[in-house]
Amino acid sequence: MDFLLFCFDRSRRKHYYAPFMSARAVIDSLEFARSGRHLRGTVPVAELARLADSLYDAGGELTLHLNGGFDDRQRPRLQLAVAGSLNLKCQRCLGSFAYAVAVQSNLLVLTGQAGGETAGFEDLDGIPADAHTDVWSVVEDEILLAIPLSPRHAEAQCSQAVKAAADRAESPFAVLAKLTQERIRN
Repeated sequence: MDFLLFCFDRSRRKHYYAPFMSARAVIDSLEFARSGRHLRGTVPVAELARLADSLYDAGGELTLHLNGGFDDRQRPRLQLAVAGSLNLKCQRCLGSFAYAVAVQSNLLVLTGQAGGETAGFEDLDGIPADAHTDVWSVVEDEILLAIPLSPRHAEAQCSQAVKAAADRAESPFAVLAKLTQERIRN
């Protein structure tokens, strides 16, 4: 059972129930942007379920900064910054690959009226206006877009690549190629 804290919002003169700080952050994206609010916090990597397939281990936390406001055309937008480090799974050696996360996103809050307006912008990122936007899901989406599709160590750092290079030199086909080259010369 979730325990909630009962609060009173004096500026809006309304009661609301606020979850404790350990719960996932849920915002009204349009109201958050329009009122210019700010949110700072940490996201445990273990809580990002869709990222689990890419991770070597789920240790650590990511820091997030979310700021609401308007763009230069007075459209509501959210600025998201996520920083931290992930231990991704190297696709070559299946070992741990430390990847520094530094995501900066400027997300337009899309209302029903903005659908046709955004069609002409290819580089525009947006999220739908929703009264129950899960901030951690937005963070997870942006991280999934930022990490490499196939993370790998540099060839000199990856133990499998070094071993494969050594095996290539000792390959029986390499020996056979040398023999055929010597026969052609003679």
